[in-house]
Amino acid sequence: MPAGGSRWTLPRYLELVGWLTVALVGLLTLTQTLGWTGTRAIAVVQALTPYIGVLLVPIALIALWRHRLTLATTSAAIGLGILLLAAPLAFPDARPDPAAGTVGLRIASVNLLYTNDRIDDVARMLETLAPDVIVFNEYTPEHQAALQHSPLADAYTYRIDRSGSGGGGVAVWSRPSVIVGDHPDTYNYSLDLVVKGPDTDIRLLAIHMPTPLDSFDNWQRDLHTAARIGREATSPTMIVGDINSSYWHPDFRELLDAGFVDAHTANGKGFSTSWPTDRIVPAFVRLDHALTTEGLVATHIDDFEIPGSDHRGFVVTVAPTR
Repeated sequence: MPAGGSRWTLPRYLELVGWLTVALVGLLTLTQTLGWTGTRAIAVVQALTPYIGVLLVPIALIALWRHRLTLATTSAAIGLGILLLAAPLAFPDARPDPAAGTVGLRIASVNLLYTNDRIDDVARMLETLAPDVIVFNEYTPEHQAALQHSPLADAYTYRIDRSGSGGGGVAVWSRPSVIVGDHPDTYNYSLDLVVKGPDTDIRLLAIHMPTPLDSFDNWQRDLHTAARIGREATSPTMIVGDINSSYWHPDFRELLDAGFVDAHTANGKGFSTSWPTDRIVPAFVRLDHALTTEGLVATHIDDFEIPGSDHRGFVVTVAPTR
C-alpha cells in the first residue's frame, strides 16, 4: 500500500495514463516547435502529429469532468499549439493572380510503384487526363518498355528517362520542348530541366526522395538541397514528385520558409492525403507535392487514383503571376 494508506484506484490509474499521454504529445509538439527531427523514429511519429493530437480531446474532456483542472488545462494548451501549427493548412495565404491571357501548364505527378504490373491501365488513364507534362517516380526498365510501346508515347515527343531498379527511377514526359540540365546530386535519380511552357519557361525539378526509414541522413540532405534551390531560384521554379515528407516534418517546412508554396495548400487542400492507397487503412499522409517559387502560381490541382500504385497522383496547373 502506498505511503499514507492511499490506494491506486482505477480513476487514479486512468489519470496517470492521461498524464503520460499528455507528456508524450507535449514532447512531440516541442519537436515541432523547435523544428527538430533528430532520428528516423521521430520523423515517423511527426508525420502522425494531427492524429496523435486528437488523443488530447477526450483526455481534456474527461479531466474537466473529473475536476482535474491542471490536466485539462495542460491538454488544452498543447492541443492549441498543434492547432496553431496547422493554421497555415486551414488558412493559407492568398494566391497571387496569374498574368492576364495565360494558358497555364498542366503537370501530372505519378508514382508508379516499382512492382506495378498495370502499366497499360496507367497509360490509358494518362491519355484521358492529357497533361502537358508527366513526372514519373519509381520508374523501372519494365515500366519504361511498357509505356514506350503504348499509344501514350506518341503524344509525348520529349521523354527524359532515368529508369532504375526498385523505387529509384524517374522520368519526365513532355509535350512542350525541354532543356535538360545537370543531374542533381540526390539519393535517388532526379531530373533538373527547363520546360518551354506556353506562357514562360519553367525550371522543373522532378524528384523522388528516400523515406526517413530507408536513409534518414539522405532524406534530410535531399530536403536541404531542395530548400537551397528555392532560396537561390532566379526564375520560375517548381519541384514535383514524391518528397516522402509532409507538412508535419520541420525539414519539409524549411522548403516553405525557403520560398516554395505547396500547391495543395494554396488551393485549399492542405489536409488532403496521398499515401497509402493499397492498405486496409485509408490514406493518412500527403507525401506527393508540387511546390512553386515566386513568379509561379498553382491555379488548380486535382488528385486521381493510379491503377496498381500505393500513391495518389495529381495534376496541377501552373501559370506565371501578374
